[in-house]
Amino acid sequence: MPATRGHVYRSIMEAIALTMKHHVDAMCDELGITLAEIVVSGGGSHSSLFMGIFADVFGIPASRSVDGGGASLGAAICAAAATGVHPDIESAAAAMAKGRESFTPDPANGAVYERMAETVYHDIRDHTDALFERAYPIFH
Repeated sequence: MPATRGHVYRSIMEAIALTMKHHVDAMCDELGITLAEIVVSGGGSHSSLFMGIFADVFGIPASRSVDGGGASLGAAICAAAATGVHPDIESAAAAMAKGRESFTPDPANGAVYERMAETVYHDIRDHTDALFERAYPIFH
């Protein structure tokens, strides 16, 4: 079956999730912590497919704000606490945020992503960086 625009779009979402996982794992290793959940915000979080991919790639629940607030809501919560509208950030968050919707990882999908990351994804830059370096002068 030939690849469709949908396949290409999904592969972009998967690459984003795999890249985030790679960097988050490095950060967690550096800090000596383990995550129990990831919270996704921004435009991509509006896609249930994207959220499911994140849950599967990370192997832990992925959640998003029900009202889609993200960074702007966080800024408003901080402002409300700083100006005395609410006594503290916790109270402001409780009053202003509507909760989260959570996506549970599918272990079978997660196993495929883990295998892909270990056998292909982590080696991609070894093959593409030299090409990007050669292409850079053409466009700049």
